[in-house]
Amino acid sequence: MFASQPPGNGHYSMPPAAAPTRGTEGCGPCSILAAQLRQAVQDRNQSAEVDARVRIRRHMRREHGTELPLPPSN
Repeated sequence: MFASQPPGNGHYSMPPAAAPTRGTEGCGPCSILAAQLRQAVQDRNQSAEVDARVRIRRHMRREHGTELPLPPSN
């Protein structure tokens, strides 16, 4: 399930809908990507939510050298 759905509706849950901020202060793309994720969650647009999460993971890997953990799958 996605962070925008209520708990208990799926086999696993996504991490909270907050983009990582450690080491990203002052990074314009991080701010934009975090805003996109928040908007997707607010709109309950699951496709946009997943897209934003993928973009955040890619950006963090390329620009900040940080590998974000995948959500646990039960």
